[in-house]
Amino acid sequence: MDLFTPIVPAERQHPIFRMLLATDNTPERAVLTEWATGFQDRDGKFVQEFQTTFESSFWELYLHATLKALGLTVDGAFASPDFVVTAPTPLVLEATIASPAQGGALAFGADPPQLPGDLNEFNRQAIVRLCNSFTAKAKRYREYYATLPQAKERPFVIAIAPFDRPQAHLAANRPIIAALYGVYFDEEATIAGQTDAVVNYDIDAVPKHATADVPVGFFTNPDYAEVSAVIYGPLATWGKLRALADAPDKGIWFTTLHPSSSELIPQIRKTPKSVYVEHLLDGLYVLHNPFAAHPLTPEVFAHERLAQFLVRGDGTVEEVGPDDFLLMRSLITLSSRDEVDRAQGRG
Repeated sequence: MDLFTPIVPAERQHPIFRMLLATDNTPERAVLTEWATGFQDRDGKFVQEFQTTFESSFWELYLHATLKALGLTVDGAFASPDFVVTAPTPLVLEATIASPAQGGALAFGADPPQLPGDLNEFNRQAIVRLCNSFTAKAKRYREYYATLPQAKERPFVIAIAPFDRPQAHLAANRPIIAALYGVYFDEEATIAGQTDAVVNYDIDAVPKHATADVPVGFFTNPDYAEVSAVIYGPLATWGKLRALADAPDKGIWFTTLHPSSSELIPQIRKTPKSVYVEHLLDGLYVLHNPFAAHPLTPEVFAHERLAQFLVRGDGTVEEVGPDDFLLMRSLITLSSRDEVDRAQGRG
C-alpha cells in the first residue's frame, strides 16, 4: 500500500501528511510504512482518507502495528469491525477517535498550541468528546456488529485516541478514567490545596452545556456489558513518529513525564533525539470492564511497556504498568547549534 504518493490535490491534503512529504521526514515515513506492513485496505478508500483527514487512519495504522507487537493474529478478510483477531484469543476491535466539537479547533493547525488555562474545563471537554466516541461505537455494536458471525460471542474492544483539540494529549488518562470508572482527578483542587496526594472523587456525569449533562462511569454497572475493554492512546500522535524515527541527528529534544515513587510530582526527563528511546507501546492504556459479558484476561494485552486498568473484587481500580510508564511527552525541534548548546546547558 503506497501511502505517500499524493492522490488528492495539495489543498485537500492534511497538514501532517504534507509535512511527511518533506525530504527530511523520510525516517518518519519509514515508521508509518513499517506500521502499514500487512494492513489491508478493505474498501479502497484508506489512502485517500490518510492523505485528507489523517488522524483516524493514523490511529488504525498504529493499532495494526500494536496488535502485531502483542502477537495477535488479525484476519483481514472481514469488512467490519476494523480488526477481527483470531488468535491466540478471538476478539473484535473497533477503532475510533475523539474529534473536535462542531466549530472547535482542530488537533493540528498553523497556530502555535496554547496550554490550557483551566485544567478542569480542559478535562470536562475531553470527557464529553470521549463519551461521544464510546457511546457511538457501543450503539453501532448493538445495532450491527453483534449481528455479524465474526463478532458473535466474542469480546468487543473499542480503541479510542483523542484528537479533539490542540494539545489533547495533555489530558493524559484523566478523561478516560472519568468516562469509564467515574473517578475524576481534580488537578486544580490539588494545586490550590498543595496536598500530598491528587484530589479525586466519584462523579456520575459532567456538564455538556448549561442544560444538559453527559453520564459517565460506563464500566461501573452492566449497562455496557457488551464492551469488554477500551484501548486508549493519548500519545499515539505525530510525536510518536518523531520518537520512533531513526533520525539521531535531528535537533529534537524530548520532555517526558514518568511516575515518581516518592512524591506527587512526576519525574521530568529531558533527552536529545540522539539518545532518546521510546517503545511503540509506551503511553498506551488498556482499561477493562468488570461487568463485561465476554471479559478479557490481562494476559491478552500483556506487555511490559503498556498499562492496564483492572477493577478488583472490592471495587477499587488498580493500574498495572511499568514503573517508568510514559505519562506525557512533548518535543521541540532546535534549528541551530546555539539552541542545542542552551538545551544541553552549555550556552
